[in-house]
Amino acid sequence: MADLALVDAHCHLDEMARRGVSVVDALARAHRAGVHQVVTSGDGLTDSQEASRLADLHPEVFFTVGWHPINPRPPTDSEVEDLRQLLSHPKAVAVGEIGLDYLLRPGHLETPRAIQREMFSSMLALAQEVGRPVVAHLRHAHQELLELIDSGPTVPVMLHCFSGDSGFAEEASRRGLLCSFAGNLTFRSAHDLRAALKVVPTDLLLLETDSPFLAPEPHRGSVCEPALVAATASRAAIERGECLDTLAEAATRNTRGFFQLPAP
Repeated sequence: MADLALVDAHCHLDEMARRGVSVVDALARAHRAGVHQVVTSGDGLTDSQEASRLADLHPEVFFTVGWHPINPRPPTDSEVEDLRQLLSHPKAVAVGEIGLDYLLRPGHLETPRAIQREMFSSMLALAQEVGRPVVAHLRHAHQELLELIDSGPTVPVMLHCFSGDSGFAEEASRRGLLCSFAGNLTFRSAHDLRAALKVVPTDLLLLETDSPFLAPEPHRGSVCEPALVAATASRAAIERGECLDTLAEAATRNTRGFFQLPAP
């Protein structure tokens, strides 16, 4: 594993820190596992500002600036301007995470669907304005998300923590959307995810952890961190019948190309 060269295409370093995990130590473990760059996500203005701070502190960290569908309202004009300013940072690599989440959980996500669609569309427009790709969050709203992408501005899109079956993977791939797989790919019940993985073209495949969530087997139940993207890469290679080195090289090339990351 240590000889691999991987990128964690999506994580939440700030949330890891809130759970008591040292970011410095986690990045050191990632480096030993062959993960030399990570992209940490912004879910709103405060999280995006913290992601920017972490990127300033750590040369291997890049960040996205977003407005997650968990937010109960669209950003104000002032907040949009602050997001726009953050996106001018040299290590701000995408608008995200943004998207649709129709899996209502009392006390967690009760944002009306119309508001979510409004927020997603406005963030797509911001991405086009600033010339950045998009990191999309998606739960239980697959066709609606595709419709908004089809009718919106043309921007590169990554489906983070890919969800859906092989049919949806084919629809996404036809549109050139990049599909990023996380540790839940390894879960025993994830038959649809593994079927989807097999139909995604090599040039559209990314790997992520979504740390601190979704630690892959055999680490399930622990706090996930960027080093564990290597475990997901290993399972993905097995499922696709590919050499691990070949798959890791492709996923890393795709991630660096999508986010325009420099070689470490």
